[in-house]
Amino acid sequence: MKYFIILYGVLLYACVGQTQEQTQILLLETPKTGTWGDQGDGTFRNPVLNSNYPDSDVEKWGDKWYMISSKGRYMKGMTILESEDLVNWSILGGIVDSVDWYDADEKDGEGVWAGDLVRHGDRWLCYFIDIDKGLFVCTSTDIEGRWSAPQLILERKGMTDPAVYFDDDTQEGYLICNYKIEDVHNEKRLYYNRLFRLSWDGMKVLDKGQDIYVESGAEAAKIYRINSYFYLFFSEWTTNGQGKKVDRRQIVLRSKHIAGPYEKKILLERDPVTGRSSSQGSLVQAPDSSWWYFHQLVQKPNTFEGRPQCLIPVTWQDDWPLLGTDPDGNGIGNTVWRNRKPITGKPIRSPQTDDDFRARTLGVQWLWDGNPVNHLWTLEESPGNMRMYGARPRDENRPYESLPNKLLQRKMGTGKDTVTTKMDVSGMQTGQSAGLIVTGFNHAVIGVHYHPSKEKRIYVERADGKIVEVPLDGTKQSVYLRAVMDERNLDLMYSLDGVNYHSIGETYLLQTRGFNGLFIGFYSMSAEDNVPKNGYVDFDWFTYSYDGPKNMQLMEIK
Repeated sequence: MKYFIILYGVLLYACVGQTQEQTQILLLETPKTGTWGDQGDGTFRNPVLNSNYPDSDVEKWGDKWYMISSKGRYMKGMTILESEDLVNWSILGGIVDSVDWYDADEKDGEGVWAGDLVRHGDRWLCYFIDIDKGLFVCTSTDIEGRWSAPQLILERKGMTDPAVYFDDDTQEGYLICNYKIEDVHNEKRLYYNRLFRLSWDGMKVLDKGQDIYVESGAEAAKIYRINSYFYLFFSEWTTNGQGKKVDRRQIVLRSKHIAGPYEKKILLERDPVTGRSSSQGSLVQAPDSSWWYFHQLVQKPNTFEGRPQCLIPVTWQDDWPLLGTDPDGNGIGNTVWRNRKPITGKPIRSPQTDDDFRARTLGVQWLWDGNPVNHLWTLEESPGNMRMYGARPRDENRPYESLPNKLLQRKMGTGKDTVTTKMDVSGMQTGQSAGLIVTGFNHAVIGVHYHPSKEKRIYVERADGKIVEVPLDGTKQSVYLRAVMDERNLDLMYSLDGVNYHSIGETYLLQTRGFNGLFIGFYSMSAEDNVPKNGYVDFDWFTYSYDGPKNMQLMEIK
């Protein structure tokens, strides 16, 4: 066995015996920084999470902060992240194993969307909305442990974005969500945000509610009580005279009574540096009593990293929060791109990416594209490998889009990315294809196809139908696959020895899908439905080098 430390996206050799592959390894001793996140000098650069972690909600418990981020149809739904300093985040787990009330593989606009994480009494509650079903809640006594199955507590189609508040003084619970959308004209749509009473255990909606704020695209509510005021944060659209959307902005309402009446203030507007709107996040306080605000950068065309998370300082004036900086003096905040860290002395950490598949459970960084099909994958049949059986596409005309057996993770940042894996093909059956996939609005794959002629071929296939193939030496049991991206340009490569990589096919221009950004990972496809006729491949390991902070990780590569 060979032990390696994955650092800076390269391998540190830590074993007796040298080969050509091993002698090319570089020795690096400290965690890496990059163009975003922790800079290693007491400062950070935004975004602190330069990847697709949209619709965040942040809750402090003890000396740590916990963030949830919705993932729509990707499972596990609702990712949980953890931080000791508000800048460095790692993935803790996920809340929803699957959405069994419909077939998520065939749904793109439904699933687990924006939610609210609450610590109440002796347990955690996570509220989220499926826009086709209504409001769900999951509970757990341990944020790292097992969560209850989603329980539907308010059934209604078309709702979005819940916010929950428990008032310890009155022993009453409250819920605010966008309850109804009314088309006015052109792109202008009024969102009706309604206030409901909740049972004290948080498991029942007690009344029909009352409309508390109605405005164009107003959603993503957050509720805070600070001193004598209730503050309601909303994200909303501005529109021109023709009803066309102009900008997504962050606003706040305040009142001494949760039912209002409320005053309003605009807090954030479109960022002049990136040209992206800034909104939808969480207000938090650090141990030194300083205030901070998380917000996402709203998508624009071809946002390959999705909706990243930024952290900006907050000051207070006349009991109003002021977010970020105001360079043009118009009284509305903008993102601060470099700042001191709220807390120093904590290690550089990042969301997990690399995997040697030695754990008994699937790594928390992985997402299934839809409900997992658990009989088609295993970590137990070949310990130290991710074994994926071939799955039959649900739609033969859209094989990769409709394939249920895709295991993915988020693209990190917008700089140069290099993803590499080693795949054992000895268990493949004729008609099976498997390998690496990069997917967004379009997709491209590099993998191995076992032809009916009993010949295995390395191939690249793109969403436009173009296919390039090269024969695979029949004596080879394994192949190394690599994807190299610099934002939208993708090059696909293979190697037979793990040292010398060969490009296959032309550079491909990737396209994104809405706010989801790009995903990278594995697929295994077959014309057969039954194990073992559909064949399998074993993924030995997966490494991901990108332009951002990365902590040291020990991996075993066989």
